[in-house]
Amino acid sequence: MARRILVAEDSRTQAMRVQILLEGEGYEVTVAADGREGLRCVQAAPPDLIISDIVMPEMDGYAFCQAVKSDEARRRIPFVLLTGQNTAEDILRGLEYGADNFIPKPFEDDYLLERVRRIFEHLDLRHEGGQLEVKIPMRVGDRDIFISAGNLQIIELLFSTFEELARVNARLVESQRIVEEYAKSLEVKVQERTEQLLQAEKLAAMGQLLASMAHELNNPLSVVNGHTFLLRKAAKDGPLAERAAKIGEAAERCTRIVNNFLGLARRRPPERQMVKINEVIEEAVELLSYELRVENVEVILTLATDLPSLWADPHQLHQVVVNLVSNAHHAMRQTPPPRRITLTSRFDSAKERVSLEVADTGPGIPPEIRSRIFQAFFTTKPPGQGTGLGLSLCQGIIENHGGTIAVESEHGHGAIFRIDLPVEPAPQAAAGEVAPPPALPPLRGKTILVVDDEPEIVAVLTEMLSTDGQLVETAANGARALDKLRGRSYDLIVTDIKMPELDGLGLWRELERRDSGLLRRIIFVTGDTLGSETKEFLKETGVPCLTKPFVEDEVLAAVQRALRAE
Repeated sequence: MARRILVAEDSRTQAMRVQILLEGEGYEVTVAADGREGLRCVQAAPPDLIISDIVMPEMDGYAFCQAVKSDEARRRIPFVLLTGQNTAEDILRGLEYGADNFIPKPFEDDYLLERVRRIFEHLDLRHEGGQLEVKIPMRVGDRDIFISAGNLQIIELLFSTFEELARVNARLVESQRIVEEYAKSLEVKVQERTEQLLQAEKLAAMGQLLASMAHELNNPLSVVNGHTFLLRKAAKDGPLAERAAKIGEAAERCTRIVNNFLGLARRRPPERQMVKINEVIEEAVELLSYELRVENVEVILTLATDLPSLWADPHQLHQVVVNLVSNAHHAMRQTPPPRRITLTSRFDSAKERVSLEVADTGPGIPPEIRSRIFQAFFTTKPPGQGTGLGLSLCQGIIENHGGTIAVESEHGHGAIFRIDLPVEPAPQAAAGEVAPPPALPPLRGKTILVVDDEPEIVAVLTEMLSTDGQLVETAANGARALDKLRGRSYDLIVTDIKMPELDGLGLWRELERRDSGLLRRIIFVTGDTLGSETKEFLKETGVPCLTKPFVEDEVLAAVQRALRAE
């Protein structure tokens, strides 16, 4: 029998989203517009789980939860609050009213489904092991509240398994003294874990924001890149050629910024290649040169000439250098001249390590905060001037490359950030040990169907491919593409992944059912961050995928590869 879930949410869009997600997993879902309507639903037919927003008209989530939990017959129903504030006070207030779990907004689809699955697993374990009724006192402000030791949120906060909590509970009931001692330590643990939860939620929210920003920029950047390519072709060596080149350089810089956004959001996989670290340093300094120059900051580069190339992601290393230089610049704003940033690179051949130092003449880092500077969200900058994410992300990038990052500083005598990276050989194919095949003449005059719901993207791809000698037709989504495929065949299909009516993956599955021979003639294009399901699909099928913002060389090369493979 399907599990029954009641969703109380006053936003029809959000309620419909949650309902579709849960019903897709086989749950039976009832939707209420507020807590009062939700309470009537519970009284008529108690569900197996309640998911409720907090801020609602008539009766909010806290009052709804309290009303459900005040009834002996219904208090065992797990009650989950959807919270957009995510403060410690909100969580503790929810616990006081009887909430069993929390899901922070905004949330991803997979996150919601995983939380619901785990809640039902805990519920099954609780039914097998019996309800734990020990109440643990906690002091919140000037109030005393009592939280059930069997509370699901406490399990999530403090314990790796339900059985572990049961063992702790068995010890608690041995004497009141043990309960009181445990309550004191529990209060500290809850406070510590609640800061950790808030940091994780803030990181997730920041990731979603940056990924959304990148997605919104991808389509217009693809259009700019495409028209720059067409302008260069039309201008040739004419008076507009130099202007087209400058537009192209600016667009490429914007593309790098978008990739850095995705790196910050951890939505962009590392793209390792052979990297010359001195070039990364010079590009990062050039990016910040104007701001440094107008504030009279001198930059000194002491770069070794014998550095070997590194197998690394140049975008991520660029992000690290930009962050360290920007931090040094900010630290020196209140110090008198001379203001100086020195970047030094070295190679230790005995240890096979490359090092980079970023030193400044700022005020230095006080000893009492030196151990905290790599913590996420820790910042000494005024509100609105920093997120406290920069150094934490730098540390993550460097450690993912097998390196280390450390700081040396004396208060009043500046700071030196030292990065140490291993020199690792590239995979054989990437190292260029296998000679590339001889260049073949490009294939022209092929019929290509471009499928995308963005008219500007369709237009630029059409002109780009037509200029390259191909015959192009277009469709606004997968459903219209199928209509065209009923009347004729194409040598290649270039399709976006996310579209209304029928998306790219839906088009693929429909072609798999109708004519599997077409599957070898598809290139996907995406401007969005890929979900786990899409990533797995691309990995299993091996379908080529272009990421927006794309440039003309990538598009034309991908088309030629696909045509020759066919």
